[in-house]
Amino acid sequence: MIRYLAAAFACAIAYAALGVAVSHAPPSGIDVAGRALLGGPPHWALLFTESCNWYVLLALGIAGIIVAMCVPAWRERIITWLLTMVAFWQVSDAFKILFRRPRPDYWRIIHEPTFAYSSGHAMFATIVYGLWAWYVWRSDLPRPVRLVVAPLLLLWAGGVLWSRLALGAHYVTDLIGGVLLGCTALALGAAVREALRSRRRWSRSGAGR
Repeated sequence: MIRYLAAAFACAIAYAALGVAVSHAPPSGIDVAGRALLGGPPHWALLFTESCNWYVLLALGIAGIIVAMCVPAWRERIITWLLTMVAFWQVSDAFKILFRRPRPDYWRIIHEPTFAYSSGHAMFATIVYGLWAWYVWRSDLPRPVRLVVAPLLLLWAGGVLWSRLALGAHYVTDLIGGVLLGCTALALGAAVREALRSRRRWSRSGAGR
């Protein structure tokens, strides 16, 4: 558990430091360079972006609950994922208001009213598609399935990040911040899961005495 808490702390510090550095300064460096990706194929950009919108996440959550009820072996992982996603949904919104970084002024297609740092889409790409890539890779599913599905999920997460630049919705550092916040969430979720496992083992060993 300690290693997960240490990872969460490190990611949280990096997230906060980056937010302070970029939120009240004009874009420069990597943020300016990221504008080169503006204007990618709009249908693909919208597809990737919409895969992290609330209605898709809600549908995935409902599907996860159904799987958890039908497949007990996946229940603990699914519950960890759902609780982490819901909790940090609110955390992400709160930090946007805290940092108050303006969006780029070259938005395409979708004009979003919230602040820029950090990217909620990048966070969800990490918590949803990145985590499920890990779950699949570490599962007992047939090896051919794992070798195909896990990389595809990681590529999809990368596509979500690209789409935010292609649509002009974020700067590169917004996306880095979103990934850092997502990693913070995953590390905290893993720490809680490990703590609960240890408590169950302790309870069973105490009951057996």
